[in-house]
Amino acid sequence: MKTQLLPLIALLLILFSCKDVEEPSPNSRIEGKYVSTVEIEMTGGKLDLVNTLNLKSDGTFYAENYTTEAGKDEILGYRSYFNGTYTIVDEKVTLEWKESYTMNFFDIYYMPKADLTLSDGNEFIADYAIEEDYTQLSFMCPPNAFCTSQEVYLKTN
Repeated sequence: MKTQLLPLIALLLILFSCKDVEEPSPNSRIEGKYVSTVEIEMTGGKLDLVNTLNLKSDGTFYAENYTTEAGKDEILGYRSYFNGTYTIVDEKVTLEWKESYTMNFFDIYYMPKADLTLSDGNEFIADYAIEEDYTQLSFMCPPNAFCTSQEVYLKTN
């Protein structure tokens, strides 16, 4: 009789000792730094226009857009930086800028970060599709907008 109870007891121990494994929250899965780079050619050489998004698990983000010489890491100057909050719904992350500093000039590709101007009262919202298991974010062009290219951010960490 004892030998017949041992498999039953072992089965009960296995069933009750297993804990449910919780799926990580979308905010913890998306947390990290994402980078998008576009190379442009000018008469003096090539530049990389680098855009970064740093998403935190608390629903906030910080972003910087800066310029480097093509293939180099040294930052020549900045085009903008901003922060805000984000929400995730149905494989889409929506960024809402709260504070944004930008260049007021359109014929240059960078300037010192301290010279960027606070954009007062202009809130901006953008949607990105979450792809490849949270390793890639792709800009979603709004309806009735003319978008010439789709910006893609790749997760770096």
